[in-house]
Amino acid sequence: MPDSSTTDGREQAKRLAQLAETDPASAVTHLPDLPPLLVADDVETRVDATRVLVPLSIDYPEQLRSISDAILARLDDEHTLVRQNILLTISNLATWFPQDFGDGTDLMVESLNADQFDERVAAGSALSKIAYYRPDLVTPREEAKEYLEMRIAVENIDEVEMSHGDSEIFDGAIQALEGGDMPSRVLEDDLAPTGLRTKISKPARAALTGLLWVPLAIASVFFWVYRALKYFRWLGVNKYTSVGRLIALTLRTAYGHLKHVTLLTPIQRAQLYVRRSPIATPTGLLPWFVGRTPTKVDRTTQTPPLPDNWGAIARSVRQRDGYECRNCGALGGPRGGSAELHVDHAMPRSRGGADHPKNLRTLCRGCHEARHGRKFSNQ
Repeated sequence: MPDSSTTDGREQAKRLAQLAETDPASAVTHLPDLPPLLVADDVETRVDATRVLVPLSIDYPEQLRSISDAILARLDDEHTLVRQNILLTISNLATWFPQDFGDGTDLMVESLNADQFDERVAAGSALSKIAYYRPDLVTPREEAKEYLEMRIAVENIDEVEMSHGDSEIFDGAIQALEGGDMPSRVLEDDLAPTGLRTKISKPARAALTGLLWVPLAIASVFFWVYRALKYFRWLGVNKYTSVGRLIALTLRTAYGHLKHVTLLTPIQRAQLYVRRSPIATPTGLLPWFVGRTPTKVDRTTQTPPLPDNWGAIARSVRQRDGYECRNCGALGGPRGGSAELHVDHAMPRSRGGADHPKNLRTLCRGCHEARHGRKFSNQ
């Protein structure tokens, strides 16, 4: 028969689990009570304590970071429900703070071979997110990649996760774990090209790209002439416009475009700018050329203001990405670099993109400007 302390802990954990399901905002105020419950000798107490974590990790990830160590310590629990809940919690938190759980990737690999299917799915979700955002933290890399591929192929755990919007993470995780001992940066399709989306050899890709550039370059000349005429007409230029004003407008326009020359290096940034700029490119015909062409933004739509906690969200994304531009690899101050790091929305906010780390990535200022095809003001 359990003693009074065991009974009290069990009741407290059960009460918090119910509160987390019905009123997460109240449950999050009891976070300091969770660590002792997570290490209780009683299994029921530990199971209910981990049940508290799952909903809170969705609604209050930043607050849960204060007990990351306690969460990580339960990955090797003897009870499968405890491990499963911890893995689901880490899966939600890894989008924000993958660096907090890198020390547990070996245990996640073990859980990929667990007897319970639900635990294997949870392990695949948690491990894939850490691998997607921070492949350098995953050990053992080869085993992680092998078992993750096996579970995706045999049990379609990525299809199970599709209802959570995470199916694309699995492909990115496998790609990120390629390369033996060296971690591979995950390059989104709309950033620098990966060359992994086609079976055509590199020489053949180069030849086709070169052949297409000739007619497209010619077409671009006519396009730019048309665009210039349209621009000057918009400025009110007509046959009565003085020569002096026409020269001034031409010089001002040329200067505005010359400022973009800095966006043509390094090559990853140049490719990003070429795709974003209104020049005819082989992008639509050759997916590997520079990824996919961004959809034109509807400027008539009012972009909502950034959330009040944007500073905290942006800081978390920079930390998650290791203070490194995910397009060109430039490093920020905390890594000894000098790059000015911005946080970019993969799906623009003007098109309904969310202010959630799943939709955010770190870009240096130059790559951020190249992606939007314009120079940012210093003000």
